[in-house]
Amino acid sequence: MAADSTTPPGAPTLAAQVSRAVVWNTLFVPLRLVANVIATLLKLSVLLPGSYGFLAIFSSFNNGLGTAIDLGTSRALPKYIPETLRSGGPRAMRRLLRAVFSAQLAVLALVGLALFIFRTTYATRLNQQISATPETALTALARGELISYVNQHSGALIVLALAMQLISIFYDVLMAYLSSFFKQRAWNGVDIAAQLLPNLLTISAVLLLPPAIMLDGLLATMVLAPGIATSMLVWTVLRHQREVDTLPQPEQPGPLLPPGFVRYCGVSLLMNASDFVASAGFAILFARDLADAALLFAGVSIVKMVLSYLYTPMVGVQVPLFTRVRAGEGGTLLGAYQSLIRLQLLLLVPGGVGLMLLAQPVFATLLPQYTDASALVWVLVPCLFLESLLTTAHNALIVYERLRAVVIARVIALIAAPLALLLAPSFGIVGVTLAFGLARVAAGLWVTARGVDLLGLRWPWRFTLQVLLATGAMAAVVAGLALLLPPLPADANLVARLLTLPLLFGIASVGGLTLLGALRLTGGLDPADKAQLLKLKLPGKKWLT
Repeated sequence: MAADSTTPPGAPTLAAQVSRAVVWNTLFVPLRLVANVIATLLKLSVLLPGSYGFLAIFSSFNNGLGTAIDLGTSRALPKYIPETLRSGGPRAMRRLLRAVFSAQLAVLALVGLALFIFRTTYATRLNQQISATPETALTALARGELISYVNQHSGALIVLALAMQLISIFYDVLMAYLSSFFKQRAWNGVDIAAQLLPNLLTISAVLLLPPAIMLDGLLATMVLAPGIATSMLVWTVLRHQREVDTLPQPEQPGPLLPPGFVRYCGVSLLMNASDFVASAGFAILFARDLADAALLFAGVSIVKMVLSYLYTPMVGVQVPLFTRVRAGEGGTLLGAYQSLIRLQLLLLVPGGVGLMLLAQPVFATLLPQYTDASALVWVLVPCLFLESLLTTAHNALIVYERLRAVVIARVIALIAAPLALLLAPSFGIVGVTLAFGLARVAAGLWVTARGVDLLGLRWPWRFTLQVLLATGAMAAVVAGLALLLPPLPADANLVARLLTLPLLFGIASVGGLTLLGALRLTGGLDPADKAQLLKLKLPGKKWLT
């Protein structure tokens, strides 16, 4: 296979690049896991549910703003940066990045103007949720102080939100840049800093700052932490530019924007908007008070923490892989699709079932104030884990520009809003959670079906059955052992709770061994998958083969 014009002499092949990306993702799994577990548990443990709920609502508000300001570019750039570099050289690629930055900054200015005009409306809605919070989650004194703070600092909160969006613009674009070049080592390093710093700085503020300036410190960390991570990212990208500058530069770099870029961004913006509507960030708008908001985000945080850990080998791989397969740089679409699905099935199905079975004892042991969130885990895991599997076809449709199917899927995801309105009155926060989960699954089922029709994708049903049978055996063992756990009294101290952790780890380990044994009995991996897996430097691969 001949190298393309963007590949320096002696550069690694597509297979080598993808394998290296998966390896670096996997090597960073322990670091990401430890960082997420420590940070999430500390924040949930130290902050009162009412305070955690307030921060969750403010964070969700900013995520909604970021969805609009992004303009769909963060999804489009991993596809168009390599294509622009290939056709127009480094100069064209830089022009594309400058155009994206300029457009997002213009939108940010318009959003800032609108926020200042409607800042009273924003403060009123926030105070309504604070006022409705029960004293078990927020004392009357703290509730009054929080309402007073919002009334006095509504303008400062908007300035803070805009500063966060400004940092986010640079962060998202430059992370997309790294992903485009399979720079998974650098990507993961910055991502760990971006995930860990906000939580560690939040805990430091809670432990070190006096109550009078506690809230100011917590909000300041929401700018300081991403600012530090973005500074690291800028330095990393500037270093990589030296490699890009060695590539040939055509005399005519081509148009300012590559063909199809605006349309692709439009579809991506719809995708981002529908993702936000079908998410906890939007669902929190239906929370009656800060306590409900805290419960929702506690459940979502635990589930997403486990899901992100299990999904780590696939981070930043799917879209570039499908893009280069389409360009004829190696492999077939069906082969790439089925390999990705089989790997995800092996990780997500048993991982999700294990999380559901152990959710209640884990919450009761580590976060007793959030034990009710275990019910949300049983809703979130089937929906979010299944959606992660189904979005593989979604990524293939995006790369192959079957945008009509993608647009319809994104419209389907918008049913989260009416579903939430329908279920919230009767089922409360559980109903709201189910609404956005079902919307995401419905959209995923549509794109998978369209992937079969339009691209000839085929689901690996035989391997799916093997994994389900092995997971069933694991589930029976884990559920039986969980019943033997000694109950913790409501007033159990920290030492007593920590002593339960080895038992939980033991149950998880026995479940994992049962899974591996059952998987071997049901036939194990296909010969092609074994050969492919053995080429990767993944820990524990021999146990799977």
